Amino acid sequence: MSDAFIIDAHLHYGYVGSFYAFQTTPEHLLETMDRCGIRLAVCSDMLCIYEGFRAGIEEQRRVFEWSKGRIFYLGVFDPRHPEESLEGLTSELGRPGFRGLKLHPSMHGISADDPSYRPAWEFAARHDLAIMTHSWSASDYNPVQFLSVPQRFEPWVREFPSVRFILGHSGGRGTGRTEAIRMANAYANVYLDFAGDIYCYRLVEGLLHAVPAGRVLFGSDFPWLDPRSHISRVLLSRIRPEDKRAVFFENAQAVYRLPTG
Repeated sequence: MSDAFIIDAHLHYGYVGSFYAFQTTPEHLLETMDRCGIRLAVCSDMLCIYEGFRAGIEEQRRVFEWSKGRIFYLGVFDPRHPEESLEGLTSELGRPGFRGLKLHPSMHGISADDPSYRPAWEFAARHDLAIMTHSWSASDYNPVQFLSVPQRFEPWVREFPSVRFILGHSGGRGTGRTEAIRMANAYANVYLDFAGDIYCYRLVEGLLHAVPAGRVLFGSDFPWLDPRSHISRVLLSRIRPEDKRAVFFENAQAVYRLPTG
């Protein structure tokens, strides 16, 4: 692993809103990356998720430049404001920091299989961009998660096989993760990241025994979680060194078309 480095393929900066997080700024993020040996990151600005992509475009560009090209960003597509979202996404085409689209059906209150998401999938297919989404299992105590269960994305995955599609959080826990694993095995364009509070016994080994090693990406979900909690899970997992390299950086490089040097 001496020649490896870590890409955190799922994290955020900005005010969280739903609970207290004491390290939320880009400065905190870069300090954490340096402390944990994370060379590159793929980020979704919380302001863009809450208020729309255009709300945080200039900040995301600034952070990419300020970080000397280490903190890449995804453009949020909000199905409630599709024209505004597409305008913002189009403005980022060709910019080196822009690496794909972010969806969050649970946050935006529109089911992932709703026709209002079609422009996002068409845009990604037309411009060879990845889509990463929040995904989780159905929850009695958090019912909006039903809008983001993995199987709701399946019609789009079938229709747009050229779009590299990442189920963030690997569908969460229980049935959500089962469905995410099924889709990663059924479709060549589906990937899983395990960012978030999925504290299940031997999660990494379980995922790599269930799906090809080339389909699993490391993610922390900073600032919700300290990246070290998931880094240790990979380092201590009983998988081959080459699979650890794939999870830590090779897969994210390929999916998000990130630099290799």
